[in-house]
Amino acid sequence: MVIKAIESGMGVEKAFPEQTGKAASPAVDFSKFMEEMVGKVNTLQKGADASIQSMATGGPTGLHEVMLAVEKANISFQLLTQVRNKAVEAYQEVMRMQV
Repeated sequence: MVIKAIESGMGVEKAFPEQTGKAASPAVDFSKFMEEMVGKVNTLQKGADASIQSMATGGPTGLHEVMLAVEKANISFQLLTQVRNKAVEAYQEVMRMQV
């Protein structure tokens, strides 16, 4: 019995795509990751501000929606702060290494 999908390797190619071209450096990937993360936190905080303003001016936003938006913004900011603290801590640890 011949199973054509395994014989042709169709599933393996999709699971393990070949790396084409040069991989980006880890420093670029990390800076891009941080840039995206800061952008997302900024977007959440702007959304929370907009929902607060909407509720304060009598808009259709309810109190629970405002609280959810504020908590999402708060938690995402705390996560960003912790990632920043760990990155700074790792940098300081590397700088203390004796070569």
